[in-house]
Amino acid sequence: MKILEGNELIFRFMLINISSGVAIGMMNFIIPVYALSLNATSTEIGMIKGFSGIGDLLVVLPAGFIVDYLGSRKTYSVSCVCSAGIIILLSMAATPNLLLLTMVFYGVARTFRTTSLSAAFFKNMNTIGARKAGWYKGSMTIGSAFIGPLIGGIAAIAIGFESYFILTGAILFIPLMVINIRANRSSNPTVKINNHSFIDASNHYKSLTKNSILVNATIKESLNTGFFMTFSAFITVLVIRDMGLSPGIAAMLLSLKGATTLLVVFLGGAYMQRNNSGLYLFAYVTTIVSLLLLGIGKDITQLGIASVILGVGTGMISLITFTEVGSIEGEKGKIAGFFSFGHGAGAIVGPTLGGMIGDAFGVQAIFLAFMLPFGALALYTFIDGKRITQPELEVRTKVPEINEDS
Repeated sequence: MKILEGNELIFRFMLINISSGVAIGMMNFIIPVYALSLNATSTEIGMIKGFSGIGDLLVVLPAGFIVDYLGSRKTYSVSCVCSAGIIILLSMAATPNLLLLTMVFYGVARTFRTTSLSAAFFKNMNTIGARKAGWYKGSMTIGSAFIGPLIGGIAAIAIGFESYFILTGAILFIPLMVINIRANRSSNPTVKINNHSFIDASNHYKSLTKNSILVNATIKESLNTGFFMTFSAFITVLVIRDMGLSPGIAAMLLSLKGATTLLVVFLGGAYMQRNNSGLYLFAYVTTIVSLLLLGIGKDITQLGIASVILGVGTGMISLITFTEVGSIEGEKGKIAGFFSFGHGAGAIVGPTLGGMIGDAFGVQAIFLAFMLPFGALALYTFIDGKRITQPELEVRTKVPEINEDS
């Protein structure tokens, strides 16, 4: 039955996402803490976070091609092993420059993991149901923005950096085992080799640039990702260096944001519409309010409230963009690769510019500066929402209907 098949599929994706997300969350938390221990400046911390995005940009489009050629399972498996090795190598970086260089390779391996898994999910989205796209994003949030920072905060106090990185790398073998155990139980082949040429792939990527839904969603997610990377780095710097508090407090703020995002992406799928302009506008305004609080907050209570509100806004943006991209027809590896290109661009620009702003004007000025691009998107969304007519929306947005037949 289709409903049972869809439920089994989403459960498997969630299990993989939660376990791999824990490793991502632990890494997002510890990198700025480790960089501070190496006496890195705000600019250097921003570049260290941003250089992982350079790794994304270098391979994100080829990654989509490789996923379509080799299959998601094989690509994901190899990238898991490589990621674990690179994470362990990070503990040997004795200077900010070495840490920065290693993060490039970390970004490359992470891109192959996320692109291959997203492609597999997009491919099965009609079976799973568009309204359960939030479950996929929510499961990643459970690991990366909630459980990961919580474990990271405890581990940072209990063990040293070397043991921390070894533990994080070992956790990545959990999703690797899950995906391969399931593959061994299946009687159907999991990898289908297609005959693709580089020219065909290039032409396909070129055609994707004409899809307004994909391009707009990629731009929005680029800003969203850029800010998330910036927030995860500099809320830690603000709490530990500027406010003199413990790493556990910084982990708590990250987990607060993650918990709110988690609720949004799990429960918000029912509110997806043909025209998501109203939801986008709500998300942007909510995010701007949280940025203001982060920029002027003077104590941990105000920062905690800001983190909760921030989780609502950014979680809604991520849910909408992911649902819209998942509904696009075509080769899912290349679509996921194109979408992930926005992640890489945001991951580079956000933390890098944020670090420069932090050194020049203070860490809280970073959050205030992000009000400008989110405000611009809010204004564009408001104007565009008034301009678009209903017939145009039906052409521009395709959200598959959920089949309730069993």
